[in-house]
Amino acid sequence: MSENNSLKVSVIMPAYNSEKYIERSVKSVLSQTHENLELIVVDDGSTDRTASILRRLADGDQRLRYVRTENHGPAEARNAALKLVCEEASFVTFIDADDELLPDALSYALEAADSGADLILMGFCIVEADGREREYNEFDCLVRPQDLKTAFARLYKANLLNQVWAKLYSATLLRENEIRFKDYLWGEDRLFVFDCLEHCSMIAVRSECKYRYIMHNGESLISKFYPKKFSVCIEADIRAQELCEKFGIPDDADLRYMFAKSVFSCITTLFTPSCTLSDEGRIIYVKEIRSNPRVQKRCRDTSGGVPVNTLCRILRKGSPRQILNIFHAVALVGEQAPDLFMKIKHRK
Repeated sequence: MSENNSLKVSVIMPAYNSEKYIERSVKSVLSQTHENLELIVVDDGSTDRTASILRRLADGDQRLRYVRTENHGPAEARNAALKLVCEEASFVTFIDADDELLPDALSYALEAADSGADLILMGFCIVEADGREREYNEFDCLVRPQDLKTAFARLYKANLLNQVWAKLYSATLLRENEIRFKDYLWGEDRLFVFDCLEHCSMIAVRSECKYRYIMHNGESLISKFYPKKFSVCIEADIRAQELCEKFGIPDDADLRYMFAKSVFSCITTLFTPSCTLSDEGRIIYVKEIRSNPRVQKRCRDTSGGVPVNTLCRILRKGSPRQILNIFHAVALVGEQAPDLFMKIKHRK
């Protein structure tokens, strides 16, 4: 494989009140060794200094296109940017406003363009507030649609299909199939990637971790409470099963594991400061999850080992109060013993 500097990459960054980090993030894009790029930053109604920082940076580099919209969330901000991607762009990629690309990230990913790939997956690194780093990656390979029968579950479980970033998407694939983000605050990334997978003719996996997901002081390994999260979990699992049917993929233990993890996350977020539900509201929320036929059918016999399958049994058979107590303990482990929490959460 060889780098092709003639390929233009459109980099999309949604931004909201990102004054503390956005300059570093923008500079990580504009300083790429692959210079043939445009950076579209959609300021999603920021009320801090984000706008003035971006205007200053845009004055210094014409590749930065600054757009301001009313606040509608990251999904709509990305959709707005997708409409602005230049016709010459060969690939589109995404970055969050507080993350970073390593200097050769685009050059490295584009080496796979020679293979005809219309979706390129890179490894990524989660950088915790104390500086510790966790890498998520898979070995270099090319995946054709017929290969997804064995590769889909492996890539999904490896955490490479859950995020929209650390990937290059064929601009033609996105345009011709009108692929856009659903207006959710959680899970929209996964659904977007699934939509792309359905239309790909070739997927390239690159093993090195060139994207840095930066966590900051005060951020938790447990995501914020989002009232629609459980319904999005169901939608994502249905979509995953549709892909299984399309590509002849067995509905195996790895896919059930990924679904169970997402359901667990719905419950652990009940114990974050972002959840304003009363105790009775939490009970009602857990009852809805426990009684869902898909949860009863699929949260069992996963590839997550004893800890995950034990939680699955509790979820299916425990009382709402028991379920709340157990998952409160899980949430505390996430806060007090993050290494153990992550080992359980991301078993391979």
